[in-house]
Amino acid sequence: MKTLSTLTLSALFAGLAPLAQADVKPDPGDYTALPKGTDVVVLYQQNPRGDKVYSGGKKVADNLDLDMTVGVLRLIHFTEFFNTGLTWDPQIVIPFGYQKVGATDSKNSGLGDITFGGTVWTIADLAKNEHLGWSVFVTAPTGSEKNQGFALSSNRWALDFQVGYIKGLTDKITWDVIAETEFYDEQRSTAAKKDPLLQLHNHLRYNFTPDTYAAISYRHNWGARETLDHETLATSRSNGTLGFTVATMLGKQVQVMGQLMHDTSVREGVKIDNSLQFRLAYFY
Repeated sequence: MKTLSTLTLSALFAGLAPLAQADVKPDPGDYTALPKGTDVVVLYQQNPRGDKVYSGGKKVADNLDLDMTVGVLRLIHFTEFFNTGLTWDPQIVIPFGYQKVGATDSKNSGLGDITFGGTVWTIADLAKNEHLGWSVFVTAPTGSEKNQGFALSSNRWALDFQVGYIKGLTDKITWDVIAETEFYDEQRSTAAKKDPLLQLHNHLRYNFTPDTYAAISYRHNWGARETLDHETLATSRSNGTLGFTVATMLGKQVQVMGQLMHDTSVREGVKIDNSLQFRLAYFY
């Protein structure tokens, strides 16, 4: 395979971990506005695996042997938005994990870049199953192993805007659609520049009962070309991901979720063959 420099690896891995950057990927149901006063503690485990690396739509490596184990702690509080009567949910997202790249015999572990922000809902109707939320998330360059190709540490500030809409199409079928734009500061140690990233997330859920559902998801992203001194480090993305989710409540306070994600197309970056994710949420 071609030799991949540390700087190139850092650019390739920047979008791997779903909750590690400003890119706080919304799961099915995440744009549901819960009653004010609700607190949620969410713990994720993700296990992305990938071998093939693409640049400009062409495969440049096929034995990367990427193996990651990522944990994410997410703390959410639903409350009133500054006496407006609207609901919002200030939150913090703390990623941590382990990464092994067999092709370069490199191993990294530690804390990732922390994200904070929240969503304000202008439609929040649990009875009609309709919600419209507007989100802002900021990611700070707090991660360890900076500039060592660690996917959880991009060593730059990032700003993420999302708008999410949930609509119950029938008593059993719900559609979630989320549009997203991310903006990036210069990479702090190299001054590498990164263009904005656009993303679209779609989830189609079938609700077996009010507490149990299955969902098919498709995500696609565009942009995020990265340059240093007018030289291209990473071309613009046009990457697609297909996912399947099953979730259920265990009693009134605990939800468990399992997901399988697979990249269907990758123009730029590492193609994730399969990524298993498990999520445990506690509501109180």
